[in-house]
Amino acid sequence: MDTSEVDFLIVGQGLAGSLLAWHLMERGRRVLVIDDNHATSSSRVAAGLVNPLAGMRFNAHPRTAEWLAGMHRTYDEIARTLRTAPYFHSVPMRRLFRSPEQQRFYRRQRENPAAQPYLAEPFGPDEAGSLLRAPHGGFWQRETGYVTLPRLLGDLRAWLRHRGALRIEPLPFDRLAIDTDGIRMGMVRARHLVFCEGYRVRSNPWFDWLPLQPDKGEILRLETSQPLGREIVNGAHWLVPLAEGGYRFGATHGHRQIDCRPTPEGRSRLEQGLGQLLSDVQGIEITEHQAGVRPATPDRSALLGSHPQMPRLHVFNGFGARGALSIPWHAGRMSDYLDQGTALPSEVDVARWSNRR
Repeated sequence: MDTSEVDFLIVGQGLAGSLLAWHLMERGRRVLVIDDNHATSSSRVAAGLVNPLAGMRFNAHPRTAEWLAGMHRTYDEIARTLRTAPYFHSVPMRRLFRSPEQQRFYRRQRENPAAQPYLAEPFGPDEAGSLLRAPHGGFWQRETGYVTLPRLLGDLRAWLRHRGALRIEPLPFDRLAIDTDGIRMGMVRARHLVFCEGYRVRSNPWFDWLPLQPDKGEILRLETSQPLGREIVNGAHWLVPLAEGGYRFGATHGHRQIDCRPTPEGRSRLEQGLGQLLSDVQGIEITEHQAGVRPATPDRSALLGSHPQMPRLHVFNGFGARGALSIPWHAGRMSDYLDQGTALPSEVDVARWSNRR
């Protein structure tokens, strides 16, 4: 059998690996994606929530506008190319204040030019509707919604397979032979290797020095006989109405048991959170309980770049809970870097952590 040659071997077909492969192949580059059938992918269970304002203080990242533009451009382009329904669903978000202190944060952000485009009018407790428990009121948020990640990843998997650019198999590291000219994996030779492994990068012998902070999250799929509204509700937990019917509710955070198995404790916390969010949970049925691990980082910035001594080995990781929003833009920057040698944004370049080696 002849050796097949590719420009880029990508490990992982979660959202990060899929969108990086898309960007590179749209530039005419030869790509092969290796995936273990989503065995540990957080993307397969993530709600795909798009929320420009993060955390308790409603902070906007300096690149939020760029992320949003890149997100719309990428998801729209994929949907047009694959001739399918849109992947991004624009849904208004009702953000609930959890304390009087958060009301002050909101008023402060109303004066912040970076956050103003995403902040709409506040509402009081009596304007939240009879079903929501909102003792402190809240506010409406703009530029929100969700991405149908399972359908997107399934469609991109079929697209990659049709082009002979996907292999479903695990990748033991001892199968890789690396030299100055590239990487060999069996009968495949690649000029570059990009790891898009999520939290499993902690076990990667070339990138285990990166300060990943895995964050396990559990979510529920709900069906209900009573209408819960068609907006996203975001308080201590979030409730997302799905276009096909039903809701997703989440999510927990955990740093001890780092795996993709749902737990009775996680379900119990979510059921308790649902009762704290809604005044009436009668008629709500839990139809699915899932878990995944977010690849978070200490500085809340992604991990992009190359190994300091092995320039043909690269990493594309660390997007935390905001991957649906930020990965499309980052995939474009990573493609520029890999394909044209364009410098990466300094805040995401793994060179910032090289002193940990």
